[in-house]
Amino acid sequence: MSTATKTTSKNYSFKTTYVVYASPEKVFEALTDSSIIATWGGGLSIVEHKKGGKFEMFDGWVKGEVLSFILDKELSYSWLPAEWKKNSTPSVVLFKLKVHPAGTEIILEHTGLPTEDESNKTESGWVDFVLEPLNEYFTS
Repeated sequence: MSTATKTTSKNYSFKTTYVVYASPEKVFEALTDSSIIATWGGGLSIVEHKKGGKFEMFDGWVKGEVLSFILDKELSYSWLPAEWKKNSTPSVVLFKLKVHPAGTEIILEHTGLPTEDESNKTESGWVDFVLEPLNEYFTS
């Protein structure tokens, strides 16, 4: 289940909610443990478990810095894909995890995207390459 809203300004953003069939503790672990990320499809990754820590995902395709790390509740990091221009400002990804009757409701907000096209591609990418594979990891 996914819903989205867009803002149209100089920077683009979206907010999506998605239900994963596992507890917030398990979902948080699956978003921050490199070996689990590799299992559900995120490739080689680094998520240092502290504010200011290093973040990399998808074999280094995207890099950033951990901005918040609140165990089992919230995770955010800056997001700068390899193909963006070298002088690009990183965007920001925020996950909020809430207990849901079926497991965990993930509220994913991605702000500061440079174009509407990038926002649209990134939104579908989160569903296709992160949220759905994450849910499949727990349900298979």
